[in-house]
Amino acid sequence: MTALIFDTETHKLHGDIIEAAAMEVHFQPFTDYPIIPTMFDFTKRYKPSEPISIAAMAIHHIVDEDLVKCPSFTKFKLPKDNIDYLIGHNIDYDIEAIERAGTDASSIKRICTLAMARYLWPHFESHKLTALAYQLSSDRKATRRGVRGAHSALNDCKTTHALLLNIVRVRQIKSMEELYQFSQMARIPTHIFYGPHRGKAIADLSSYDLEYIARKSDDQYLLTAIEAELHSREEDELPFI
Repeated sequence: MTALIFDTETHKLHGDIIEAAAMEVHFQPFTDYPIIPTMFDFTKRYKPSEPISIAAMAIHHIVDEDLVKCPSFTKFKLPKDNIDYLIGHNIDYDIEAIERAGTDASSIKRICTLAMARYLWPHFESHKLTALAYQLSSDRKATRRGVRGAHSALNDCKTTHALLLNIVRVRQIKSMEELYQFSQMARIPTHIFYGPHRGKAIADLSSYDLEYIARKSDDQYLLTAIEAELHSREEDELPFI
């Protein structure tokens, strides 16, 4: 069983991979550190099909001159064979990026720390990776040193591992498959995380508001949650007499 924390940087939103990184992790249950890195990690840069957008550059600080001698993004290959799980903060974005580069990841199970963090801590001010690092930190000066390289792919993998450790401890998860099953459950949101109803529980919103949100959203997980809530309300209604 191979599980990698995985992250990419792209040349624009939903663009070509320009940096990819991974670190292998495994479980050692019934210890203070139930999920730990192995000795394996990976980081590599790639040349995109067009210049890096300024908006993306301002986030990851990779400039076109850094990539002149790098291989094309289409040369990307996953760093290990027979990978069972890929773990990341909004991992779907990273998997979509590698699939645009020509890598088939359809057989790999996705574990999303963003979904799990939103499920466990829905009322946090922000669920961005760096914000969560500070929110959950017991030593914010040390955390600041660790996240100063945020949006470097390998550094983001290390920050994701710290978040993952908190998630595993809170849920008392003891295996990668159990972690995957929790991630799958957490993908169906209990709260709204954007717009005028941000931070509100789906169960607390009116049917009118839920129907309005459903008409405006293309998030299939959110639509599933809204549909289930509206259906439960229909079942709870007394028959007309």
